Amino acid sequence: MKNRIRLLNLFVLDNKNFSIILLALTYATLLFTLTSQLMIWVLVLGLCATAVRVAGAITNNHLPSVRTVNLLAVLSIFALVWFGFSIGLLNSMINLLAVACALKLMQVQQKRDFHIIVCTCLFLIGCGFISAFSFFAWLGYTAVLIALLFSTAALHAGNSVKIGRLKFVTRLVAQGVPIAMLLFLVLPQLPPLWQMPSAKATKTGLAETVTPGDIASLARSSELAFSATFERASDLPSPQQRYWRAMTMEQFDGKTWSISNQRKQVEKQLAYANKASPLEVLQYALPVTAIPYQLIVEPTQQDWVFSLEVSVPNNTLNNTNVRSLFDFTLRANSPVASKKAFYLDYLPNEKITNAAGDFERQLNLTIPAQGNEKTREWARNIAAGNDSPSEIIATIMQFFASEGFRYTLSPNPMPSNPIDAFLFNEKAGFCAHYAGAMVFALRAAGVPARMITGYHGGTALSDSVLQIRQYDAHAWVELLVDERWLRFDPTSVVAPSRLTFGLEDALAEFGEERDSSLLGDISETRLFSQIQNYLEQLDYNWSKWVLGFDNKKQTDMLEELLGTLTPQKMTFVLLGVVGLISAMLAFYFIPPWQKNTMPLYRQRLLSSLALVEAFTGQPRLTMTPRQYIKKVRPLINPVAYKELEFMNTIFETAAYTSDKQDINVNKAMAHHHKQMRKALKAKY
Repeated sequence: MKNRIRLLNLFVLDNKNFSIILLALTYATLLFTLTSQLMIWVLVLGLCATAVRVAGAITNNHLPSVRTVNLLAVLSIFALVWFGFSIGLLNSMINLLAVACALKLMQVQQKRDFHIIVCTCLFLIGCGFISAFSFFAWLGYTAVLIALLFSTAALHAGNSVKIGRLKFVTRLVAQGVPIAMLLFLVLPQLPPLWQMPSAKATKTGLAETVTPGDIASLARSSELAFSATFERASDLPSPQQRYWRAMTMEQFDGKTWSISNQRKQVEKQLAYANKASPLEVLQYALPVTAIPYQLIVEPTQQDWVFSLEVSVPNNTLNNTNVRSLFDFTLRANSPVASKKAFYLDYLPNEKITNAAGDFERQLNLTIPAQGNEKTREWARNIAAGNDSPSEIIATIMQFFASEGFRYTLSPNPMPSNPIDAFLFNEKAGFCAHYAGAMVFALRAAGVPARMITGYHGGTALSDSVLQIRQYDAHAWVELLVDERWLRFDPTSVVAPSRLTFGLEDALAEFGEERDSSLLGDISETRLFSQIQNYLEQLDYNWSKWVLGFDNKKQTDMLEELLGTLTPQKMTFVLLGVVGLISAMLAFYFIPPWQKNTMPLYRQRLLSSLALVEAFTGQPRLTMTPRQYIKKVRPLINPVAYKELEFMNTIFETAAYTSDKQDINVNKAMAHHHKQMRKALKAKY
């Protein structure tokens, strides 16, 4: 019986409790969209606050006391300070907003408290857009925003019907869409006034340190890493040449590869000395063979920029400046905290040269003093029996091809002497295993070498668009020969289909799957593939045309419409936009322009009462028509009084009885209104 009563209460809630419940559920929805930024205890606190608030509104139970909430606030502050240094400033700010909203939700009583939570949720929506600015994120957050507006409208609705409030909010959103689109197209695309604080966690699995298992774990993810758009389908490189370079790993401690600290210091010194990198030289004298392309990169929270070998940045189009380093990698001036577009030029005929002389040569000959002794001995024997680096590399590649190596995402652990264990015992691993072992062996044989991490391949979304996903993560080898860095990929001899057809085909040859789908065989059907492709196309077009609408595209659009842009033309454009928006707002909200839904018979009565007010100087204030007519009786002509009495009787009959209004009612009201006006003009 009690459960039935509670269920009934849910359907007959007043507007205040209904709006509070809707606000609480909207806040909980927001929490689930921010799971990558929120700490577990913050998420639990927010969900508990939602449950307490909803239960309190439905059952009319008492909420937690102010003392309890204050105690939770103190504990939360200590926890945020304790964990804040490990999650970064940005995530700390998001967690603080979520905690503040949860605590306030348990104590909301007045409209002011409600409005504070709504404003906090708006900030959380903005925080969500920082790392998830896709079409589907926009669609979801728009729905959340409508729910917030609906809850606010319901709170202020008094006893109005809830469906009417929903129509009101829907109309407001529909009215705001054209204004938002107009501002988006014309408002100047200015750079941010401040730099967004970075988070410590990376979105992608690629990092400045790599152990062999890192890339193997990343390969199980199908999340999008970036999209590459070329001007023509013929510009796409062949599948074997789709190496997307990210970082050079030149430091090895026996287990982990990383970006060398010495490299970082040298890059800083060269930058301070204003020495141009080889890519900067190419950037100012592009050959005719340059192929322009655009990358739309998902958030990584890092500053590296992926690029085909060899590519130079086109900073005349980039909103974020991209600099090139002496190891031929690219870095943005700020971390990629949200989806961002980069423009580059691909130079397929250019080579990667030794830009730092003896420093690069010595750095890439360094190996740990101890460990992996069998590999050292094996490499020395190879060097003794071969006279040139090309013969050494050929011998190592032949070893991989003929010794029964296996390509797998699930190799056995190799905690000690991992390279010895991989080469001579396990003989099973992923691309980072092969690349790391090969670089170590080359260095031990006296050949400068380094490991490169990035991506290889890409799935065609259309004739000129490639989508590169996390499972395309890859590692390969560069060795220095005659002052040029040459690329070799040991994966090509162990699993050649990996470079030609992709990871899943390569794993299938060895009887493995990248990842088992929850949908099973349904995910392989033609209909499912078509739907998936349609959604991918939708998100790509959103990223390209909406997120990619930068200052350059805006200028091109305006020049196409107006010709050469001048300050005078831009002034007229901005004034015209302001005028157009003002006209739209006037059309939306000025009462005389809105349709009058008041019945005609009531309009006639109110008009007559207004005439009497003007004639007598006696204000009606809050009196009913009958009370007012009785009060002004001594002040007006008896005939006018009689006509007013007739009009009020007709009004009461039409408005408060079951008799339906017809054309005779309106005619009668019009007749009496006319007679009353004549009577007022006559002498008393």
